[in-house]
Amino acid sequence: MREAMKKLISLDRERGVITHIAALLGWDQETYMPESGIDERAEQLAIVENLAHEKAVNPGIGELLNRLEGEKDLSGQEKAYLRVSRREYDKETKLPAGLVSEMARQTSLSQAAWVQARKNNDFKRFAPHLATMIRLNLEKASALNPGAPPYDVLLDLYEIGSTERSIADVFAVMKRDLVEILGAIRSRPQSDDSFLRRRVSPAAQARMSQYFMGALGFDKHRGRLDTAAHPFTTTLGRDDIRITTRYIEDYFPSSVFSTIHEAGHALYEMGLEVGPDYSGTRLADAASMAVHESQSRMWENIIGRSLPFWGAHYGHIVPMAEGALEGVALEDFYKGVNRVEASLIRTEADEVSYGLHVIARFELESALIKGDLAVEDLPGAWNDTMHQTLGVEVPDDRRGCLQDIHWSMGSFGYFPSYALGNLYAAQFWTAMKAQIPSLERSIAAGDCSPALNWLREKVHREAAALLPSELVLKATGSSLDPSHFTGYLRKKYSAIYGF
Repeated sequence: MREAMKKLISLDRERGVITHIAALLGWDQETYMPESGIDERAEQLAIVENLAHEKAVNPGIGELLNRLEGEKDLSGQEKAYLRVSRREYDKETKLPAGLVSEMARQTSLSQAAWVQARKNNDFKRFAPHLATMIRLNLEKASALNPGAPPYDVLLDLYEIGSTERSIADVFAVMKRDLVEILGAIRSRPQSDDSFLRRRVSPAAQARMSQYFMGALGFDKHRGRLDTAAHPFTTTLGRDDIRITTRYIEDYFPSSVFSTIHEAGHALYEMGLEVGPDYSGTRLADAASMAVHESQSRMWENIIGRSLPFWGAHYGHIVPMAEGALEGVALEDFYKGVNRVEASLIRTEADEVSYGLHVIARFELESALIKGDLAVEDLPGAWNDTMHQTLGVEVPDDRRGCLQDIHWSMGSFGYFPSYALGNLYAAQFWTAMKAQIPSLERSIAAGDCSPALNWLREKVHREAAALLPSELVLKATGSSLDPSHFTGYLRKKYSAIYGF
């Protein structure tokens, strides 16, 4: 490897180590930090994020990029690394250091305020922090691309090339298809899931979570599970990936499926192998957040809610459930965990209505960023949107606009990644089944390794070397096609509901 490339990689790794330190502070804040520690933690994060930013905008990086981009006979991996590095360097150098520090400080304070506001159903407590996060995101968008619509700039941070128009076009078709499928399901007798509301202790749910992490192939020497107000995954190093879940005593599937979901994220992070030369660099990052979500959504839903999967694992879970599943047949359990019904909480929504939850948030955050919706009017707008989109009545803000952590983190533009992730997941699944005819038989036998190995080879190992559009084309042989997702839903739920 040429010396200039070695120097660039060394500088990149220094930045990466500092971002992992910031991630560790953030993980601790959401899991174990005492409430009173928030003020100093905010200052700690501001300092560390500023240090990471200083590393990222080192003029030496720009000089090395300019020199290397003019080199001939670069390998494919070198070209990919330079492309990723150039995009991130150009982005970082546009952000003022003061803005980076302030965003880190205010995000820490905002997340802490959100936790308390959600706990106490007190939107007014969170509202000033939300207004601050919107203001800072507008400043960020203006710094990155002053001539573009701010929401387009924010969307591009999570899915390269996305715009509000491009996502709205995809969502319009998706919404039409989801409403159609939902209507067909509503015309049929509903599945019983009352047994899922029986009490299961947090200790028993923790044992279930550990069991499923093992079943999926989660390497417990490289990761761990804890609890948080909102489940999340964070990477503190190549061999240190943390996931969290939450235990609701009268609805244990919440922890089961959130654990599987977050384990899917972690499996992706653990599989981002780009070789020793580029380990710890930007090339070892995810292709995009939608691709990241495709991994969690595939494990949680396409595999984790399938009959073959539960055929293998239901007998192991029944004894752990403290009597909650006594007398419940496998078929009834399968139908129960796949019950389709418009609900209040996104993270507990079924596969069909979930996309409508995401579309509602997409529309609301777009209005917030554009200034078409005032912060103080968000609760009412949320309630109206949920009624119009899903036909549900929101009883309080805790189960309404305070349920998600994302806006408290300043992650405006992230929500579409969930729905786009469903599209990627379904297309990956179609290709996987075609290439592994025995796939579902293996899953039914309790062996998820064929699925994980396929994902490792086709998705994980590419890391950030390919753009999302390039990745899906290479892995599946065709461009992203939403019909794979709606086809999957129609086949699965017509069998369950008989339409």
